[in-house]
Amino acid sequence: MKKGCFLYLVRTSIEDLNGLNKSLELLKTNVFPFCKEVYDILIFHESSFNQEYKKAVIKLENNILFQEIQFQVPKYSQDILERIPEYYPHPTHGPGGPYAHTLPEPHKGFTMGYRHMCNFFSGLIYESNILKEYKYYLRLDTDSFCLSQIKYDLFDWMETTNTSFAFIEQAVQKDNPKVILGLWNSVKTWIKQNHVSILKTIEEIPEGTMYYTNFELAETSFFLPGSSYYEFYKFINQSGGIFTNRWGDAPIKYIGVNLFLEKEKIKPVRGFVYQHGAVYHL
Repeated sequence: MKKGCFLYLVRTSIEDLNGLNKSLELLKTNVFPFCKEVYDILIFHESSFNQEYKKAVIKLENNILFQEIQFQVPKYSQDILERIPEYYPHPTHGPGGPYAHTLPEPHKGFTMGYRHMCNFFSGLIYESNILKEYKYYLRLDTDSFCLSQIKYDLFDWMETTNTSFAFIEQAVQKDNPKVILGLWNSVKTWIKQNHVSILKTIEEIPEGTMYYTNFELAETSFFLPGSSYYEFYKFINQSGGIFTNRWGDAPIKYIGVNLFLEKEKIKPVRGFVYQHGAVYHL
C-alpha cells in the first residue's frame, strides 16, 4: 500500500483548470520539497475533461493520475425524485437573500453538479478502487492554496501521531440552516432505529457545525465500504437529502467523523498559511 496521495475533483472549465494549476504550482513550491516520498496526484473528472484539458495540466515530478467518473442521480423512489429541484435556492445570494444585492443578478441556486460534488465527497469517492491503494489522502479544491512552506511531511505526521482525520481548525464553522434542513434529526432517527454503535451522541454534535473539507487530510480506511462511516454515508445517500435539501459534504463529514472516530485521532493541522477564500494562518 502506498502512503498517501493528493486528490482533486475538477470541472471542465478554464476557471477550474487555471485554479488547479495554481494549486499544483504552490504544492510544488511549498509542500513537495518537504515530502519524504514523491506522492501521486489523483484528478477526478467527468468525460468532458478531455485530452486538451489534460495536456494543459502542469507537468510535475509527481505521477498525475486522471480518474474519469460519471455522475448519476441514485435510483430514488418517485417521491424523492419529484422533490429534487433543478436549482436549490441559495440562502444568502439567491432571490430575497441578504447579499443578493451584491451581485449583478441573484444567484440561481446550487446546481445538480454542485450536489453531485457533495455526494461524491460525502462517500461515493470511497467506492473508487484507486483510492484504496493509499493509506492517507489530502483532498484539495482547485481554489485551495498553500501559501507558505509546510516544513513536514503531512502523511508522515498522520502516521507518527496516530491521526485519522486532520482539519483546518480556524475554519470550523456553522452552515446556513437552510442547507442542513432535516439533517441532524434524520441522523438521530437513523441511529435510534438501527441501534447504531456511536462514540458520541448526535446531541453532542452542535447542529450545523462543519469542517472546511476543501482541505481534508484523512486515513482512507476509516471511510471505505464496510466501515461504520460508509454505512452512515449509505443512509445519507438513500435519504435523498443531498439532492433535495442540498446537504453538503462538510456537515455530513463533521457528523460522521465525530460519531465514529475516537477524539484523540482527530487533530488540527498547524504551521503554514492556507487560503480558500479567506486566508488562515495555522
